[in-house]
This record gives sequence, C-alpha cells and structure tokens, in this order.
Amino acid sequence: MEHFRLEQVADDAWAAMALAETGAVGNAGFIRVADFTIVFDTFASTAAADELRLAAEVIAPVAYAINSHWHADHVNGNRSFDDLPILATERTRELMEERAIGDLDVVFPTDVFDERVEREGAVVETLGGGHTESDAFLWFEDTVFAGDLVVVETHPWVGDGDVEHWLEILEAFEARRPRVIVPGHGQIGSVGDIPPLRRYLEGLLDGTATVVDGWAFAAGHERNVEALRG
Repeated sequence: MEHFRLEQVADDAWAAMALAETGAVGNAGFIRVADFTIVFDTFASTAAADELRLAAEVIAPVAYAINSHWHADHVNGNRSFDDLPILATERTRELMEERAIGDLDVVFPTDVFDERVEREGAVVETLGGGHTESDAFLWFEDTVFAGDLVVVETHPWVGDGDVEHWLEILEAFEARRPRVIVPGHGQIGSVGDIPPLRRYLEGLLDGTATVVDGWAFAAGHERNVEALRG
C-alpha cells in the first residue's frame, strides 16, 4: 500500500494506518458485516481513499462510508465513495458545508443522524462534541474506531472542540473497555492509551500541560495553549 499500512485488528475489522508524507494523514479502516464492508473515514485525498476502497473491496463490496468529524484529513477522500451513502452526524455535515468555501472541497455526507444509528449490523454513535463540535465513532464488537477522540502518542488538536466534554467522552470509552482502539492519529491502541491523553487534556485546562516527551506533533502543543487562551 502506498498511503497506509493495513492491519487486521479483529476477525472482521481492519485498520488503515496512515503512512507519513502521503495523502492519507489520518487513520481510517473498515469492518466486514455479512456480505459487505463499511468504511470508517476516507483519508485526506482521493488517491489514498481509492486505495482504501480497493482494500475493502478485496474483502467484500462497500455498503457505505462514515465520516467521524469534519476535518479534511478524515473526509477529503469522500469523492472515492460518491456513488455510495456517506454517513455522519447532522452537525458534522453542517460544519462541512459552512467551511466548504474556504477549507474543504469535498463530497458531503448523504445521510445524517443525531445520537446513534444501527445500520447493516454496525453501530455508529456520537456523545456530542469533544475534538470538534460533533464526533462520531464506530463500535464493532470489542473494537472502537474512535476518530480523533483518541490519538496515541501524539499531541491532539483542541482548538475546534470542547475539552471538558471530551474528557467525559473518554471516561465513557474507558468504562466500555475496548480491546482495540483505532485512533485518528498514531498507532493502534487499547484502553490503556486513554489515561495519558486524559492527563494531557486535563493539564491543558489547568495550565500545567507541557510537551509530552516521545509524542508526535510537538508543535501542536503551543497551538493548543494559544487556542484555549483565546
């Protein structure tokens, strides 16, 4: 794969882990349910998304795609799925439309939901806004495709969301004890990767956070401080 590394994380779940300096940027993935697959997030480019669709269709035809949130590195590949339903929260679609003139040139979601939808055996949920004003995730058996609600060993971006509510969402994730977390950025994780992220976010709120040694995107820390200060 040119844009991502494909890792099978469960019998019927695959993570597409973005490779550096390609058109992927954020992670994506897909699951198999019955005789079809469901894609979660579409990368930052159609080139990467075309490759993702091909990988999924090796397993089974794609039924639909999901957008976790509005950021370009997770939805700019939607054009590769423009012949299929694309599912997102209603607020995510609104945010994409609001930013289309300046930030995004993207195919919008065709289908929207408010809190939870079960479709073709997959459960897509939102607990509201955390990383952005609205973040969806895909829970499949003991695996969660978390979007940017969870990032592993990388500094998250907090400037478009609600850090206090993000912490509540992470608490809910911990309570459900996923075996595997496919994060929006970073390597495949587990429930044990939530506490370090939570401590960093708490530190941002109380003013004690610093750059975390060994985490990627160190420059993002100062951006986070400035975003919260503003």
